[in-house]
Amino acid sequence: MHRSLLSVVFLCAATTVFAGPAEPLLDETFSAPTLPAKWQPGGRPNCFSIVDGALRGVAQPDDAHGPAISVPIEGHNLTVQFRVKFAQPGYFLFLIDGDSQFGGQAHLLRFALSTGTMQLAQDRGSLASKQEQATAREAAQKAGTKIPPPTAEQLADPKFYRTESLARQPAKPTDGEWHKVRIELRGNETTAQVDDLAALHGTGTVLDVKKSRLVFLVAQSSDVRIDDVRAWEGEPKP
Repeated sequence: MHRSLLSVVFLCAATTVFAGPAEPLLDETFSAPTLPAKWQPGGRPNCFSIVDGALRGVAQPDDAHGPAISVPIEGHNLTVQFRVKFAQPGYFLFLIDGDSQFGGQAHLLRFALSTGTMQLAQDRGSLASKQEQATAREAAQKAGTKIPPPTAEQLADPKFYRTESLARQPAKPTDGEWHKVRIELRGNETTAQVDDLAALHGTGTVLDVKKSRLVFLVAQSSDVRIDDVRAWEGEPKP
């Protein structure tokens, strides 16, 4: 092999070995005093603010749903990393939205932290079904009753909206300390890890699609801090 050709081969190999990490799709440290421009709060006003260089989300005691804040993203196989701290114990939910197999955009993946538990789940079903169930719950609440559990026929219908648990394990995230969370999505395979705890592994059915948004939600009178949010496009599953 000629010397010039060998040089090219070695140069390509070195580039492959020493190439740096991919540029993040999102890298937010909340260093400014106000909410970043692309971050869109929802729910009751003034629930999200920047405090001591971190995003603060507060859920009011009489808010049954809780406020959420979202940021757009474009990717498919994602790795998302952030830090979270409970200043007041409650419930924290991280969601990844994207293309729904039933049309439009929808929640796809959920990662929940609450006192003593962490969980991965997927949302499955049509937006119309979700709205119908929300209307039924609201009517039942006004009447002081509860809606009946889903029937076997409803659960057999793929369009019937439901949240399906993919994995769950004990955790103690509401101790007032910062915790590092890492979520990975490769096709329909997903993994979640908090600090050095054993990772949660789950297999979904609606996750292998284009992703469009990251969502952070606080509820149950929580006072939550979020910081160092980063996201990358990962390699597709072989």
